Amino acid sequence: MAQHIAEDLSLVQLAAQVGLSKFHFDRLFKRATGLSPSQYQIELRLNEARRLLRETKKSILNVALEVGYTNPSHFAKLFRRETGLTPSDYRQQR
Repeated sequence: MAQHIAEDLSLVQLAAQVGLSKFHFDRLFKRATGLSPSQYQIELRLNEARRLLRETKKSILNVALEVGYTNPSHFAKLFRRETGLTPSDYRQQR
């Protein structure tokens, strides 16, 4: 998932990669990580977004696109929910 962070990977695709049914994969994934595959993907994307905001001068739109969000307001909403800050406020605090 980390190698394909910007791609929308479905549960079916992920399960097929490891040769399991989507239900069995989902259950094992949650047991191993404590998160559903979709929640895990959001965490990966937001962690990478935080890194990019700290370490680069890329625009917030480009950061959102690079981590797989085509809707900047959706990205900002998820980012704020996770960090308590807007992406621009987060960048200013680095």
